[in-house]
Amino acid sequence: MRRLFFRIALIVLTGLAGVAHAELVVVVNARSGVAAMTRNEVINVFFGRNRQFFNGIEAMPVDLDDAHPKRAQFYKMLVGKDLSEINAYWSRQVFTGRMQAPPRLASTEEVVKWVAANPGGIGFVELSRADARVRVVYELKR
Repeated sequence: MRRLFFRIALIVLTGLAGVAHAELVVVVNARSGVAAMTRNEVINVFFGRNRQFFNGIEAMPVDLDDAHPKRAQFYKMLVGKDLSEINAYWSRQVFTGRMQAPPRLASTEEVVKWVAANPGGIGFVELSRADARVRVVYELKR
């Protein structure tokens, strides 16, 4: 009986670990007119290569702080790079005067508020954090 209990507990805990690794989505301002984006479009906006959406609205990406675990997960899933590589990319861009890195916020709730407050706002959050203020335009797949 005791073994059965521990096996069930292990199965439940394993399942909960998967839930803790929440799905990440890219969100835009609900009034931006952007309904969906491709992986390449998301990459180009977050790396400063595209500064406008297809409809001419200025894209205004926002990022999370390095300390937030979802930032590392996002870039690993999106481009297969770790944070040191992402930070090095932005350091080179800033040093050469090409562009500035997106502003960084401390929480995904702040990201949702920021995206909702800016017509061209775009950020990434857990799917569970996306609400009516924003529109999901891309889902990151494992």
